[in-house]
Amino acid sequence: MFNQNKRVDLTELSWLAMENRDRPMHVSTLLIFSLPKDAKADYLARLVDQLRDSTEVVSPFNRIYSPPSLGSPSHTWTHTYDLDLEYHVRHLALPAPGGERELGVLVARLQSNKLDFKRPLWEYHLIEGLTGGRFAVYFKMHHSLVDGVAGIRMLQRSLSKSAKELHLTALWSAAVPEELLEAGHTKHRVRRALAGARRSVASFNSVAKQLSATVKAGMDGNDPLVMPYQAQKSIFNGRIGSQRRFATQQYELARLKRLAKAAGCTLNDIVLAISSGALRRFLKDQNELPGQPLIAGIPVSLRPADDQSAGSAVSYIMANLGTHIADPVRRVEAICASTRRAKEMMNKMSREEIENFTAMILSPTLLSSMLNLDGHGRPAFNVNISNVPGPSEALYMQGSRLEAMYPVSGVTHGQALNITCYSYAGTFGFGFAGCRDSVPRIQRLAVNAAEALEELEASLLPKNDIRAAKEKRRSAPAKVTAVA
Repeated sequence: MFNQNKRVDLTELSWLAMENRDRPMHVSTLLIFSLPKDAKADYLARLVDQLRDSTEVVSPFNRIYSPPSLGSPSHTWTHTYDLDLEYHVRHLALPAPGGERELGVLVARLQSNKLDFKRPLWEYHLIEGLTGGRFAVYFKMHHSLVDGVAGIRMLQRSLSKSAKELHLTALWSAAVPEELLEAGHTKHRVRRALAGARRSVASFNSVAKQLSATVKAGMDGNDPLVMPYQAQKSIFNGRIGSQRRFATQQYELARLKRLAKAAGCTLNDIVLAISSGALRRFLKDQNELPGQPLIAGIPVSLRPADDQSAGSAVSYIMANLGTHIADPVRRVEAICASTRRAKEMMNKMSREEIENFTAMILSPTLLSSMLNLDGHGRPAFNVNISNVPGPSEALYMQGSRLEAMYPVSGVTHGQALNITCYSYAGTFGFGFAGCRDSVPRIQRLAVNAAEALEELEASLLPKNDIRAAKEKRRSAPAKVTAVA
C-alpha cells in the first residue's frame, strides 16, 4: 500500500542528485556485539527471525524516492507499508578465522554497493562468525534520509540500557517521540519555511559582510582563519572509483581527554591532531606530502540537543591540519588556533546565517558536483574529519552487549578519504573510509593514527603518566584494527 504525501526538500534533493555508480551517497555504521554467556547455538538465527517479524515500519524507513514523472512533476517521497524485510534484513557469516581483517573486507564490499532506489533506502546486515564470541551489525541508509547525529540517535532508540531487557525493538520500528513529529506535518513545514525565508532575507546583509570579512582574513598571512579552496590538491582530491576500503581504531576516551587537557584544547582538536599526524606519516611514506598544510572540512551539527528526528542538518567549518609541521606540539597549536578562529566566526551568526553562509561558500563545489566536474579542480578542503557524540552508557540488544561503534562514511569525487569518529561508553572509535584506488593500504593509515597518538602523548604528557598508561593497556585485551 502506498501513500504519496511528502515532497523532497532541497537538502534531501541535493544528496539524491549526487548519487551515481561511483558515488553512492549512503552513510553507514558498524556495531560490534558480544554474545550473552548463555547464548544458544541458534541465538543469532532466532534474532534475525525476530527482526524480520518486526513489520511495523516508521518513517523514514518506509520512504521510497519517486522522481518527477508525467503524473507527478515533483520529486516526492512515497510511503509504503508493505516492506520486504527479508530483503532489507540480511544474515551473513564471515569466513574463517573470522577476524577483524575478514570483517573489514566484508564491510568494504557492502559499502561499495549502491542501495536499490526502487525500495526504501536502507539495509541491515547481521554478521556472525566473528572471533571471541562476537557478532556485528552493519547498517546503511541514504544520506538524504539521515545525517550522522540523527543516525546515532535512531540506533540508541532501538537498544536498551540493560542486558536483562529482552524486549526487542527493531531499528525501523522505534517510533519518533510524538512531540517531534510536528516538524513533519505539512502545515508546520509551510510555516517554518515561510519564517525561514523571512529570516534568510533579513540575514543576507549579515552573511555578505561575513563573507567579505572571511575573504579579508584569508588574505592575511597572520590570521589563522582558513578559507574554502585554500587547500593544495592531494592524492585524496581526484576522481574516485566505485570500490571502497575501510579500517578502524578504538581508544579509551579518557586517554584522548587527558591529551586535550594537557594541550589546553578541545577533544575535537585532539581528534584533528591524531588525524593530522596519521595523514602526515601516510603521505610522507608515499612521497605525496604536499608542501602546504592539508585542510580539513569539519561537519558541524545544527541540530538542537533534544532533536531526535531524522534528516540532515549540518554545516561546515575549515581547519588547518598543520601537516607541513614536523613538531607535534607546534602542529597541535596550529590546529587549535585555526579551529578557535573558525568557531569565533560561527558564534557571531544565527543558524539561518550559518546555513546561508555555508551555501554561499560551498556553492562552487555543489555546482561542480551537479556538472560531474568535481575532483578535477582545486578542492574546497582535502579531507572530511568529523566527531559524532554517541551514547555515554553501555547499550544492549537482546542481552548482547554493544562493545564498539564505528562510522563507515561515504566518499565522493574530490574527497576520496573520510575520517569519522564515534564516542561510546568510555571508548572512542575511528572509522577510516576511502576509495580503494585513491587510498591504497588504508590499514596503514589506521596504524599511523595509533603512532600519532603515542607521539602526542610523548610530547605533551609527563613520562610517569605515559609509563602508567602503557602498563594499564598491556594488561587490557588487545584492540585489533579491522582492515580491507
